[in-house]
Amino acid sequence: MTVRTLTTSAVESSTSCSSPVFKELIRHLRRSRARLRKLWLHRILDGQYLTAMTAEEICAETTSLYDSYLEVLATGDIEALEGYARNLSERIIPRGVQTREVVGIVLLLRDVLARELFSKYGEDSVMLNRVLDAYEPAANRIATTVSVGFVQERERTIRRQQEAIRELSARRQAEQALRALNQRLEEEARRIAHALHDEVGQLMVSVYLALDTLLAQLQPNARERLTEIRALLGQVEAQLRRLSHELRPTILDDLGLKPAIEFLAAGISKRTGRSVVVTASIAGRLPGPVETEMYRIVQEALMNMIKHAQATQAVVHLVRHPDALFCSIADNGCGFDASARSAQTHNQGLGLIGMRERAASLGGTFSIDSSHGRGTTLNVVVPLKGVTCRPGYSSPTTT
Repeated sequence: MTVRTLTTSAVESSTSCSSPVFKELIRHLRRSRARLRKLWLHRILDGQYLTAMTAEEICAETTSLYDSYLEVLATGDIEALEGYARNLSERIIPRGVQTREVVGIVLLLRDVLARELFSKYGEDSVMLNRVLDAYEPAANRIATTVSVGFVQERERTIRRQQEAIRELSARRQAEQALRALNQRLEEEARRIAHALHDEVGQLMVSVYLALDTLLAQLQPNARERLTEIRALLGQVEAQLRRLSHELRPTILDDLGLKPAIEFLAAGISKRTGRSVVVTASIAGRLPGPVETEMYRIVQEALMNMIKHAQATQAVVHLVRHPDALFCSIADNGCGFDASARSAQTHNQGLGLIGMRERAASLGGTFSIDSSHGRGTTLNVVVPLKGVTCRPGYSSPTTT
C-alpha cells in the first residue's frame, strides 16, 4: 500500500466523524465484521502472533479488539482508546504476549481493512482517495496509541515485578538475619544454661560437703541454724536448675520437641496449679531450628497465659504433616480483641511479636483466634522440606 502524506488541516478535516464518507466507511466495516474479523484471525494465526495464547483466547480478543477499533474510528475518542489499550494490556501481558506481537496484530488489522477499502472503492479513484484520507490517519493513530499503551503497561508490570522481587529478597534477608540472631541467642542461652546446671551444680556440691563437715563440729543450737541455711541453699539450687531448664532444656537437644514441651507443661502445672495438657503426633526428630523455634513459641504462649490470660487450663496440640508442622495453643482465659491487635501492630505485646517473628524466620505463619471472654487460640504452621507456608494453611481436622 502506498504511503500518503497529509497536512495537519487535511487530516483534521478528513477524519471528522461527521463526514458522510467516514460514516459510510464505518457502516461498511461493521456490515462486513464477521468476514473481516475471520480474515484477520487467519492472518494472526498464519503469522504466529500471540503464541502464548490459545486459539480460543485469540478469537475472543480479536472479536473485542475489532469492535473497539471500529468504535474508536467512528467516535475519534482518543481517551476511550487509551483506556481500552490499558485494559487490553492488563489482560494479555500476564499471558506472556510481547510488544512486537501487539504492534503486529494491530498493523495486520489496519492492513486487512485497508485492503477491503481498496477492494470496494478501487474502481473509483476519487472516492478511494477520499476514503483513504479519512481512514489512514485514524488507523495510524490507533496503532500508535495501542502500541504505546502496551509498552507503558508492560513497563509498569516489569516495575511491579521488580519491586515484588526486591520486597521478597528483603523479606528473605530479614528472615535469614532473624534466624541467625535467634540461633546466636539460643547458643548463648545454651552456654548460660550449661553453666548454671554444671558449674553451679558442682559448686553447690562443694558447699554441701563443707556444710556437712561444719555441722559435725558445731553445737546443737548452731547446728540447727546451719541446717536451715542448708535447706535455703537447696531451694536456691532448685531455682537455678529450673532456670537452667527454661533457658535451654537439655531434653530438647537430647529427646526432641514433644518431650521438651511435655516437660515444660509439667513444670508450669506444678508451679502454678494450672492444667496444661499436651497432645502430639510427631514421628521422629524435626530439624533443629524448627524444634527450637516451636519450643520457644509454645513457651512464650504459656507464659502469656500465666501472666495475662487469667486462664486455668491450656491445651498444646502438635501435628506433623508431610510438608509442615502444625501447632495450636488454646487457653480458657479472658481473651482479647485479636482483630484490633492485628490491625494495630504497635499495640501488640512483645510476646506476640516475638512469636510471629519466630514463625516467620522459618517461613511459617502465625495467627490468633481470640475475643473477649472466650479464650485465645494461637495457630502456628512452619514448613518442612523447605516449603514456605501460605496464609490460610491449616491442619486437617483432628479428633
